[in-house]
Amino acid sequence: GDGAFPSRATRSDHFCTARGAPPAQTMSFFDSFDVDTLKKTASAAMNKLAGTEMERKIAEATNNKPWGASTTMLQEIAQGTFDFSQYPEIMAAVWKRMNESGKNWRQVYKALNLLDYLVRNGSERVIDDARDHVYQIRTLNDFQYTEPGTGQDHGINVREKSRQLCELLNDDTRIRAERDKAKNNRNKFTGIGSDEGGFGGNRYGGFSSEDYRRQGGGGGGGGYSDNY
Repeated sequence: GDGAFPSRATRSDHFCTARGAPPAQTMSFFDSFDVDTLKKTASAAMNKLAGTEMERKIAEATNNKPWGASTTMLQEIAQGTFDFSQYPEIMAAVWKRMNESGKNWRQVYKALNLLDYLVRNGSERVIDDARDHVYQIRTLNDFQYTEPGTGQDHGINVREKSRQLCELLNDDTRIRAERDKAKNNRNKFTGIGSDEGGFGGNRYGGFSSEDYRRQGGGGGGGGYSDNY
């Protein structure tokens, strides 16, 4: 009977009240958030997606843009190869870039240039790592990419650089000379004297983790010893 269902007017009032309630609750829900906390959370998520600071540097140094990485950035990456935590990040990123497809030939070419720089300026472990991956480098001797429309052969840049790098990796004497030359060039700008090197035990010469510590660049993860 009458008690089982509310009147039409009562039902209407009931539904209006029900419809009106959520907006008030929604406002209260959003008001409960701290905007600064939301921004920090979003920023942290973006950083996680973008990788570590070193991974972002390598991504920038090996991007698809038609200009090369700055010397400062290359030096920072080379310095990172002396750090226990950064070394695997750097090398993993380099090998990943070298697997890019033809249309991303600039990334492959820049990865080869970066590896060449690291062989000359980075930890000696880079040399051993590069030799372990020499097959991957050598396969780039056949890299092909012709730009559609113009017919320009961009693959030649990658082929020539990979050939040069393979030749360097096969010549200990030349590696030692190139590393010593790179060290002397850095000394001109950093003021490290040639008598401060302490490279007697080095297999390939050049910079060691001790030199980077002298420059104030020792990483938090601890340096690699070049004598191992």
